[in-house]
Amino acid sequence: MVTSGNAPASAKDRADALQKLAQRHGAGYRSVGAMAYDIIRDAILDGTLPPGMKLRQETLAESIGISRLPIRSALIQLEADGLVVFHARRGAMVRALSTEEAREVYHLRMLLEKEALRLAMAEITPERLEQLRALAKTADDISEGGEFVEARTEFYATLYDAQARPLLWEMIEQLRLKLGRYVLGWRLGPAGAHDHSHTELVDVVAAGDVKKALGVLEAHLTQVRDGVIALLDDSAAESADNA
Repeated sequence: MVTSGNAPASAKDRADALQKLAQRHGAGYRSVGAMAYDIIRDAILDGTLPPGMKLRQETLAESIGISRLPIRSALIQLEADGLVVFHARRGAMVRALSTEEAREVYHLRMLLEKEALRLAMAEITPERLEQLRALAKTADDISEGGEFVEARTEFYATLYDAQARPLLWEMIEQLRLKLGRYVLGWRLGPAGAHDHSHTELVDVVAAGDVKKALGVLEAHLTQVRDGVIALLDDSAAESADNA
């Protein structure tokens, strides 16, 4: 079972959602291009723009209230992030993930994140633990959407000490982005299972139990991987039924 929010069902709903994002992101940007990137990224992550959807530059520009040029620039950047794909004849589309790609992404994430956690635990400080506890509570209290993405990103960047190992963190973050909407903006897990607790992970890290901490992290990644694959299987079955 996959726990998720419902994506807007109509073009008008999507336009309204994009306008709300534009209003939220309307201030504090150095460039229109940066604002366009954040708006479209958030719309993909919260399901406003679902996987496989064609991204028409003129429609996006009209909904957001800007010209097409920064929209195209944003889409090119999102392609580099793994959230958008360009097709020769169909233009830009929200990237859809295959089951095989999901398995490979999680295999690589497992290797990199367990190593990142092992290294970070060797240098953990009381100050960082205190910060992690506050971030964990925030991440556990939010259910889905853009704020959930931001909370989790900040939590894991702090947990893995991204400042000390920026290249390792960049590799992990790129793998997370490749999953797109399937995982970043949703909580995923089997029916009846308690949501993964970031606080639980902080507790074992604080206790200095490296083996147990790695086990908690591995169990979480495995659970989310299985949720992603279940979602992909459900989507494939639905597409087949509608064919």
